[in-house]
Amino acid sequence: MKICASIAPPSQIPENVSGNAKNKVTIKNLSNPRRKFTENEKLVLYSEVGGVCPLCSNDLMYEKSKTKNKNFEIAHIYPLNPKPEELIVLKDVKRLNSDINHLDNLLCLCNGCHTKFDNPRTKEEYEELFTLKSGLIKLAKEKKLWSNSTLENEISELINCLVTTDFVFTNGDILSYNPKTITEKTNATITVLTKRKIERNVQDYFSFINFKFSEIDKIKPTTTETISTQIKLHYLKLKKEIPDYNQKEVFDAMVNWFQITSQNSSKEACEIIVSYFIQNCEVFE
Repeated sequence: MKICASIAPPSQIPENVSGNAKNKVTIKNLSNPRRKFTENEKLVLYSEVGGVCPLCSNDLMYEKSKTKNKNFEIAHIYPLNPKPEELIVLKDVKRLNSDINHLDNLLCLCNGCHTKFDNPRTKEEYEELFTLKSGLIKLAKEKKLWSNSTLENEISELINCLVTTDFVFTNGDILSYNPKTITEKTNATITVLTKRKIERNVQDYFSFINFKFSEIDKIKPTTTETISTQIKLHYLKLKKEIPDYNQKEVFDAMVNWFQITSQNSSKEACEIIVSYFIQNCEVFE
């Protein structure tokens, strides 16, 4: 492979760069070849953003003459061959992968957003795409855990019961508990609104869920213990595979898992179940 180098003309070097700094950025390394991405790689990147541009929400495909046509390009988040001025702008930024052509450094953008992102490239926009892609990578890891984590069928029955039952609460039904219990298990990353939701779910539904689990155990002994173990294990897997998830992200991830595993569309019911297991110590310490 031939290594090419070119001297950047003075006009390409920002005026506010000192003489020593100019010497460091005048050599432009063109050693990174733009490789051809496979159809499978394109499909992965297209699916990752749900078929819409993550910056403007435009469809990445359009229909014409009864055929589907591509309206996207594969963008390098950190540039494949940065220009001298880009080396300065992106100095010391974090990278998602040391391999510039790795999927971690690639993102599907519509043609217009890709052009705007590249010309000119700014640190602010780089950090925006870095954060966006980082979240997509975490979500992919989260989804990968779904196939390796199981739940007893009884949890689906319990969620369906929450969805279909028209509850009329009395003072005796509402759990009287010290809210400090939840406070001790949560931190500032849970957000105030989510914390209030958890506390209200526990107060309203903890006793009912306890009763339903006791009824299930009479028919199938140790079911509650089995489910609790499965939930604790999935929580620990999340912490292991995605250690930088904060508590709000963990809560949302557990809710997503319950929805997928139970095949139930009610996010609210799944939030109630996760809240129960936070109070019961399977989620959060």
